[in-house]
Amino acid sequence: MLQLMKRRRFGLAAFAAGALVASGLAAGASPAVAVTDRADHTTRLSACVGDASADHMFVDVSQGHVFRDAINCVAYYGITQGTGDGTTYSPSQDVTRAQMAVFITRAAKAAGVALGSAIGARFNDIDDTWQEAQDAINQLATTGVIPSGGAFRPDDAITRAEMATFLVGLLVEAAPNVRRDSAGLILLGDVGSASVADDRFPDTDDPEMAAIYELGVTRGASAADVQDRTKPPLDFNYEPGGTVDRGQMAAFITRALAHTSVRPAGVSAQYDGAAVIVSVRDQHSRPVSGAPIDVFWTTADRADRALSADGTCSLMEVTRADLSSFPCEIDDTDPVTGNDGDATVEVIGLLRVPVGGASVWAWTGHDGDTVAAGTDLYRFDVAEGDDVGFAFETLVTTSFIARKVRIGGSVLYTMQLRDIVGKVSAGVNGTDPARWSLSVQKPGQEEPEVQTLVSDEAGTVTFSIGLAARPASGASGDITVTYTLTPEDNAPTSTVLANGHGAASGRLIFSDEASSITRNNATVIIETRSYVHVQDSFASNSATVTVLDQYGDPFPGAKVKLESSLTTAVTLDTGEFPADGRGSRRYAYQYRGQGGVTETLSASHGVDSVRPSGVTATVHWAADARPADTGSVLAGDVRRRQVVADDGTGPVLLAYDDNDRFNLSGSPTTIAVFEAVLAEALNRASPGLSLTWSNYRPGSDRRVTEYSLS
Repeated sequence: MLQLMKRRRFGLAAFAAGALVASGLAAGASPAVAVTDRADHTTRLSACVGDASADHMFVDVSQGHVFRDAINCVAYYGITQGTGDGTTYSPSQDVTRAQMAVFITRAAKAAGVALGSAIGARFNDIDDTWQEAQDAINQLATTGVIPSGGAFRPDDAITRAEMATFLVGLLVEAAPNVRRDSAGLILLGDVGSASVADDRFPDTDDPEMAAIYELGVTRGASAADVQDRTKPPLDFNYEPGGTVDRGQMAAFITRALAHTSVRPAGVSAQYDGAAVIVSVRDQHSRPVSGAPIDVFWTTADRADRALSADGTCSLMEVTRADLSSFPCEIDDTDPVTGNDGDATVEVIGLLRVPVGGASVWAWTGHDGDTVAAGTDLYRFDVAEGDDVGFAFETLVTTSFIARKVRIGGSVLYTMQLRDIVGKVSAGVNGTDPARWSLSVQKPGQEEPEVQTLVSDEAGTVTFSIGLAARPASGASGDITVTYTLTPEDNAPTSTVLANGHGAASGRLIFSDEASSITRNNATVIIETRSYVHVQDSFASNSATVTVLDQYGDPFPGAKVKLESSLTTAVTLDTGEFPADGRGSRRYAYQYRGQGGVTETLSASHGVDSVRPSGVTATVHWAADARPADTGSVLAGDVRRRQVVADDGTGPVLLAYDDNDRFNLSGSPTTIAVFEAVLAEALNRASPGLSLTWSNYRPGSDRRVTEYSLS
């Protein structure tokens, strides 16, 4: 049974994600300098949170000591009892092999590892070592953490190479993402997708040292000369023969424990850049499964108002973080911890941390419990900018809208990594760049041109596809060039255009024929507002028709005509008119009626006379929305804070502001996330969103309207 503590704890989540910066590679350009290889299996979580970060007051560990937090953490978990009378730690003292065995054994016990027998493991030089060290050495050897038999050299200072062996042995036993296969290879990652470490240090090829680098346990020891910057090895040395002092030992062990289930007793919580990870442990720091979790949060500037004077939640100030029915209450809809004692709570509102940051509270209890003065709440703060954003798709955009490209020209494409809210700066792991392979096949080439694309610090990369000249062996007529984008390292599998269509492959037609605006060559564009708010039975609008030739160039003098499906409600001149020097003709017209109707504008064009272009545009003449309803999103403008939905009778307009409350897929969120999701959807040909609202009154700034997007 979980023993809940009676005091409120406070922790600080400050996770700095250091993204590697890479250059985009344009097709036909020289390869860019490759990024330094990276640690692929790090974690943003820590064992040193909550009570595990409390100060143990070692007199020789200053406030500014580089390993202070790690030293306090190993003291909390009983991995060290200090030195001398326990008031000192001796952080600069070298660790002996016997001491390291004791430290690793205590860490293994904290992680719940069932160690082997303490009977003799055939070492011939440990009889004079103190009993705990003898037992630790034998247990580690019989468990397989370290080799057994021969000389152990208990009093020798442990080297960095030997420390790697101890740490890997610990993680194989305690971490779900580290194991050895039947051949003895160290595999990192989830079962089914695990791989060996693909990095190496310039001064050692040892796989154990490579593994702890990949896991983020070591960051190297000194700068190294790199002979070839486009390939491994890393640009820093490991120094395998160097010794390890007690401060360094604390850092190595705590970084390793971050990959295990080791967390402090009670409830603790952390932010991994996208979600809140809540851990529940019993009084022995063992995982508690099936514990219901309630999480709520607020912006940092309102944190002091989240709890009332009597200790209860101020429901007007806090936001429910999980998908449960009620905030600040345990009920059967709350998430529960798994067998590892953890629960991942997807907090939509923290996918983009609000300006100024946020404060988050987590707790557990029994069904029906509510937050009160005696509730053990775990609070931590999330700083603005700590959100990471895990890319789930790549958006491909281009300004090219024509049918063909002139031979000698090119088309520029931009790729942007995105999550469900919008743009992100890193790939699927939330930290590092993404890579794609771009294959371009041109006529007359036996093999396609293949280039590597790498996202930059903004999560973007550009490439261009062109045809400098007609192939010497090519016949007359159009020339087709095809391309294929293949996601590779850390890139999302989904690649889409702004209209939602797939963009993993495509083609361009290159030509040198004369300018033409026949229906098969012309590009006709109708520019108009997607919606107009009808007030007092009247509204006005304008539309511009532009005619471009097959290359996207204006065709001055072309004849154009614009017609409306609302033949009696609008005053639109439907005659034929010549386009101006930009190939355009502007129309201004009015609507009279109650609104709630949708108009279709149709264009015709030609040289001497017009024919239907097959191009249409939609205008929603929106009435005011009713107080409560549900409808599919049709249009909107987040700059004006307006959204248009079809409530079943036709398009209606809603105006929202900061005073309203917002939800996304049933979970409360911020106006920033609401607008980001809405804006992203409005950029698509079909938004694909449903909007539910209640307590709405047009023109009322004081009324609090609740909106929910799904």
